[in-house]
Amino acid sequence: MLILRLKQAASAIADGRLDEAFDIVQSKDIREHRRGQKLISQLALAFANRGRENLEAERIQLALADCNKAEKLAGNTADVAKLRSAICSEMEQRRLRSRHRSLKVAQARQHIQDGWISAGEEILKDTGDQDGQAGIVLQQAAVARLHTSEAIAKAEKALQRNDLNVAIDFILKTGASGSQNEQVVELISKLRSLAVRRIKEHFDSGRLDLANSLLQRVSPIADGCSEISELGLALSQCSKAAEYVAAGRPREAVNLLRKVQLTCSSAQWLGTVTNQSRQAAELLDELAASPLGLDITRRRDMEDEIQQTDNEAQSVSRGRSQEIPNDRGSDYQAESSIPSKFVLQIDGIGSFYVLQDASITVGPISSSARPTVGLMVDPNLPAVTIERSEDDYFIRSSRPVRVNDAATTNKLLVDSDRINLSPRCAMKFNIPNPASTTATLSLPGTRLGRADVRRIILMDRDILVGPTEGSHILAESLDETVALFTQNGRLLCRAKDKILVDDKTVSPTAGLPLNQQIRIGQISMVLTELKE
Repeated sequence: MLILRLKQAASAIADGRLDEAFDIVQSKDIREHRRGQKLISQLALAFANRGRENLEAERIQLALADCNKAEKLAGNTADVAKLRSAICSEMEQRRLRSRHRSLKVAQARQHIQDGWISAGEEILKDTGDQDGQAGIVLQQAAVARLHTSEAIAKAEKALQRNDLNVAIDFILKTGASGSQNEQVVELISKLRSLAVRRIKEHFDSGRLDLANSLLQRVSPIADGCSEISELGLALSQCSKAAEYVAAGRPREAVNLLRKVQLTCSSAQWLGTVTNQSRQAAELLDELAASPLGLDITRRRDMEDEIQQTDNEAQSVSRGRSQEIPNDRGSDYQAESSIPSKFVLQIDGIGSFYVLQDASITVGPISSSARPTVGLMVDPNLPAVTIERSEDDYFIRSSRPVRVNDAATTNKLLVDSDRINLSPRCAMKFNIPNPASTTATLSLPGTRLGRADVRRIILMDRDILVGPTEGSHILAESLDETVALFTQNGRLLCRAKDKILVDDKTVSPTAGLPLNQQIRIGQISMVLTELKE
């Protein structure tokens, strides 16, 4: 039987059936036989030769299996060691090529998502992975190109019908606004020009409602367009002037309307409205100097004492607060100046950064230039500047950031704007009360240095704390709004309830102190200076 198995093994080796021969020579009696040992040496050499052939044919797993069998038969001979080294080198090269290919695919996908479709396709041209991830990304590029082409065609048809709103909607809904396609860039430039012309026409004819509607629609593709920004500022100033007129302050409306005239000189109605506002201011001055004006003044003083509604807090926010009569019954006279940056902590509601500077910076806490508000985010993210200018807020950045999913470096902020420094660093800008120029920044998914702070208050003249949605800080436990406002460098309070500091009454004309418990009705709070 031994001789028969030896012959079978020799025949299998001669015919190239190496795996069959390998199974035969595993028996102990063949390994101990002199002729069997020769067969084993021949078989090991045959496995090594076949392993090299598999390696040259890039059949790595088969080559490795042959190398392992050769080593099991003959040990770690020079031929086996050389083959294993070649296999390991090829496996490392494959790993590097695979990694390089994955990086290219990721880079190409990012280019396509950013609108650089041709660049993404060019990156994938030499990857040699048309059936793998590269093929999937190429299909995505083809779909994106098709969507872009359809968006262009539909938008151009809409423009032929003189339907600018529908044309803008097609570009936005298909996501083509971020494409770097030359046709898209040219079309968006055309849409901006048409929108500017149409907004000016609406403005010149006095249809501010239509101008505002079109401005909001075109804002996502404005991308820092100076003409659109100027028109947005003019419309905002007109809206503010209307509020001043409605509040009986036409003189302040005149100042704003004159600024609008500088940028919108073709609007004939502006001159008429400005003159009418100036005349109204002069008539009010004459009325205030009359005997009737004295009676009006007395009534106004009485109303300031008894009026306990949200309108009273809003009148404070407009800067029309009257001198608060001294409370002679007070037994705690605090005279505290308030820093430009402080933390307002209200029990049961939360903590808030309060910043009074007209310009602040928001960015990574570990960036080279320390921002006003430091965020616990990637230090490579850009820092943005939020600036208050004549009751308007602007965001500016040295690098593009996304506001409402549109990249920009300079934009007029409006209520409910979403600001993204990155997909994981989001903020929301709000102006809760149209009668107040104080704004808020909410940070739902971004951490500050203090974990308990989730909102920043950009204080201009006042902070409204109350149970209504128009409050900067929502306090459902209050029955009526409490107004905190600055006067002569101090933080004062207008409220129906008494103001208590450490359970002692504080005069309404005295500044609220730092680092002491302040109780107003159902709420208790502490003011702390915000350290750099």
